Amino acid sequence: MAERKAALLVLGAGAWGTAIGSRLASDSGANVKLWSRSEELAKLINRSRVNQDYLPGIQLSENLTASSNLAGLVSWLKNEPEDTIKCLLLATPSKAFYQICSKLRQFNLQNLIFVSLCKGIVFFEGKNYFPSEIIKRYFPKNDVCILSGPSFANEVARGLPFAISCSSDDINLARKLSIVFNSEGMRVYAISDNIGVEVSGAMKNVLALASGVSDGLGLGLNARASLITRGMAETVRLGVALGAEKDTFLGLAGAGDLFLTTTGELSRNRKVGKKIAAGGSLEEILLNLGQVAEGVSNAPKLLSLGKALKVSLPITREVCLLLDKKKDAREALNSLLKREPSDE
Repeated sequence: MAERKAALLVLGAGAWGTAIGSRLASDSGANVKLWSRSEELAKLINRSRVNQDYLPGIQLSENLTASSNLAGLVSWLKNEPEDTIKCLLLATPSKAFYQICSKLRQFNLQNLIFVSLCKGIVFFEGKNYFPSEIIKRYFPKNDVCILSGPSFANEVARGLPFAISCSSDDINLARKLSIVFNSEGMRVYAISDNIGVEVSGAMKNVLALASGVSDGLGLGLNARASLITRGMAETVRLGVALGAEKDTFLGLAGAGDLFLTTTGELSRNRKVGKKIAAGGSLEEILLNLGQVAEGVSNAPKLLSLGKALKVSLPITREVCLLLDKKKDAREALNSLLKREPSDE
């Protein structure tokens, strides 16, 4: 398969943005730069080759350059040779997603491809949107892709192997970018189902909270497997109601990411669930976590979306009641177990 020249600007120097930026700079052959809101963090990354705030102790690629000068980075990307594939990779949390899009509006970004790495729901102007929808609102003429799948940032940054989905409404564009991103130990599969991929990315964080609660209460592996399976059913119901393809939920962005996040020890959302089950205060848990647990803010947004579509999301509902302190962990799990019998 022929290689393609590419220039990639990763926006967001958190764990995931730094990890994917370092990996692509190291193995894909692309020219990669990383934007950080913090000038101090950008300088530390360039000097020490470590993002001590989010990926402590992990050596980053020598080919990755960080900067807090957004205008300068955008100018660099735009001025790359015309035959170069030029991408903006948005790796900011959902709560800051529309803000970075708004900031980018000051630039002429014609012919640049937007790639969303965000797994969440964006609340904007009184409504809930998926990240790709926000991009399209701000940049209707630009192509949009989504990169999603089972990919803990820590392991990606350390160079361990993984596979991920690249989705676009235009399958040919997804295939073109899969060639760009495909590299040593990083297998990228093209897909054309943005809705399915983004529903999966948002829901799996909520289900990881529930899985963490189950594990924290010591309910066993059977209970966890049952919870995950019924959680997938919720995800499929919501996705199909929004127009997604069922097969997407059996793929990397669906089942792959769900299994990883609900069972993996590196899952931030699962850690939050376990600590809630142990009686911890949500505010203190999130403060000590030091990073974003998307499931906490996504749960009520997904429940609202489900209600609007008349889609039953019982696990998501109980997670919301738990987060709102209207039920404790054991009450929430017991409510799921006491539901009326139904067909699978």
